[in-house]
Amino acid sequence: MSDHDIARGGRRLVRAAATVALAATALLPATGCASAAPKASKEDTVAVRTLDDIVKGHYKAATAHFDTDMRKHLPPDGLEKVWKSYQAQFGHYTSHEKPKDVRTGRYTVVRVPLRMQHGPGEFRVTFDGKGAVAGLFFLEPGVPVPKPSRT
Repeated sequence: MSDHDIARGGRRLVRAAATVALAATALLPATGCASAAPKASKEDTVAVRTLDDIVKGHYKAATAHFDTDMRKHLPPDGLEKVWKSYQAQFGHYTSHEKPKDVRTGRYTVVRVPLRMQHGPGEFRVTFDGKGAVAGLFFLEPGVPVPKPSRT
């Protein structure tokens, strides 16, 4: 069996597994197992609420969970400018997907995939140990989460 045959067979196996996973997921609500989905974390809820406020133009409300440094470096009018600049590059916001959490050192990073008019994007919010927003970023997809510094 050649390497090409093995690779092709592997791709078929991955497609078959993905099909089974999708079919199983589609059956969950029908069988009453909807509660099997993990509950959103507090950070996920705050990140999505912050995104919703930004999209609606409620920039002051979007900064409600910012820590002191974030409030100083990114006030509501600055957040508005950053969001408008991001939309100028990626197009208007259309929707977002489910948040994904990454733990890095003492921080929790919530990554929210975005669907923008001209393609995908990412909204990223970093929370400190007290649950306050310590970082907020509008990114292109695929930007890795930085490793924690040793300081």
